[in-house]
Amino acid sequence: MRSMRLVSFVYLFAGGIVLQTALADGLIYQLPTDGGSVTFDYEYKATGTADDPTVDIRKGSLTMSSVGETTVYNEKCRWIEFKEVLKWEYDGKERVTITKVLVPENHLGRGKSPGEHLIQGWVKFGDSAPQEFHDLRSPLVAAQGLFLAGPPKEVKDLKQTEINGKLGILQCEGVTGQFVEEQEGGNVYRTFENRLHSTAPFGVVVSLWKIERRDNKGAILEAGTVKFTLRDTQNSALSEMPEKK
Repeated sequence: MRSMRLVSFVYLFAGGIVLQTALADGLIYQLPTDGGSVTFDYEYKATGTADDPTVDIRKGSLTMSSVGETTVYNEKCRWIEFKEVLKWEYDGKERVTITKVLVPENHLGRGKSPGEHLIQGWVKFGDSAPQEFHDLRSPLVAAQGLFLAGPPKEVKDLKQTEINGKLGILQCEGVTGQFVEEQEGGNVYRTFENRLHSTAPFGVVVSLWKIERRDNKGAILEAGTVKFTLRDTQNSALSEMPEKK
């Protein structure tokens, strides 16, 4: 029951991002030199509702890396790779997903929408063979749309705050925004808060998402959070899917 509820929450979190590509600047606010990489601690939390008050948590990591440069139609492009490692409580097994995408450099960064300018992509689940995709609307990458999403219509600046982490004590600026998706019987509200600093390879130090699905009377039907917290960085990353380039 709990695992099914978390699966429902994960798709609730991802669905509107893939279809609308209009939630936040994803996780790419700046572009490091090739080989630059960041690893985030990655947590899904379904926080419970009045009908099912249990809290369900899945923890893991997300590594995001620049793993190659090339030129396509006279445009300089980057291969960006995402490695997700997520452990599910009900069987104790780790799920590993590697996604590798090719995007022009001028569509990578703050205020850009890289997912809308995807040239090529590959995804690999566990030990299975890599599968090619050319559009984030592909069901193969439903949960990966977040990482390459575009900016929302309205973004608000947040007051600078101090974050003590892997990169030391940083004064981090912040941005927040919300996307409301109308659904039959109610709305889904996805609100993000990103904390940023130029010393982070891709600009993001912490990213927190709050998701709620409410009925037409405002009652919460599903709710939860997704959080990315910078854990480590490096400057010599290599692709784990090198045959696909």
